[in-house]
Amino acid sequence: MRGQRGKVAFFFRRTGAFFVALALLLLFSCGLPTSDYLYPPVYFSSPSGNRVQLIHDTRNIDDVAELFKGYDIYYRVFDSQNDATNSSSYLSNHLTSSDIAQIESTEGYYVLVKYDKTNTYLDDTVPLIPVSDNTHISFDLHLNSDSRWTITATKADESQTTLYYISRNKGDTATAEFCSRSQYLKGDLDYAGDGILVGESVYIVFFAVAYGISSSLSELYSDPRVLGPIQYTPMGGS
Repeated sequence: MRGQRGKVAFFFRRTGAFFVALALLLLFSCGLPTSDYLYPPVYFSSPSGNRVQLIHDTRNIDDVAELFKGYDIYYRVFDSQNDATNSSSYLSNHLTSSDIAQIESTEGYYVLVKYDKTNTYLDDTVPLIPVSDNTHISFDLHLNSDSRWTITATKADESQTTLYYISRNKGDTATAEFCSRSQYLKGDLDYAGDGILVGESVYIVFFAVAYGISSSLSELYSDPRVLGPIQYTPMGGS
């Protein structure tokens, strides 16, 4: 009988040790990203009314460079400030990385269209902002009211380079500039409104994500950073 008790006690000691080890493993692994994980931008906000800034998370290069390709910025334009606020709140409360691939069809948000400095259309090259190292610490989207939008990149020494010119994604082949009020038309895929008059503003909601390719070769996104609405007044007439 005593020998049987010893076996039982030994069993419980081994079983207890196993569950303690399992609990410790779960505790210390909690919160660590899987191999197919991207970090969202450290910061995505508007330090001034005509500029949106994205700060690069260097861990996307240091930890997951084999997956990470860069950043995408999505947007939607609204006539109504209330509609823009509601949309922004919905994204902030509900949008996750798994929703990004369907966001065009579900919520009408589109990636900004880019051109290089020679005015060559680059929209087929993804992501919007390619990043292959930690040379640039931040990227700024300049919301010019009377000229074409641009994206600049900033290094640690604060030197800046203009990377791209930015246009709207209206869903047709026509060039559409954010600064041109006459190009906001009812039915545009990226715009919830009826058109704007001289001096009127629109409200733009943005969100940014890290973009990459997973180990299974499918598109991979980080969780989003949502920004908006930002009031914007186009000053161009045509």
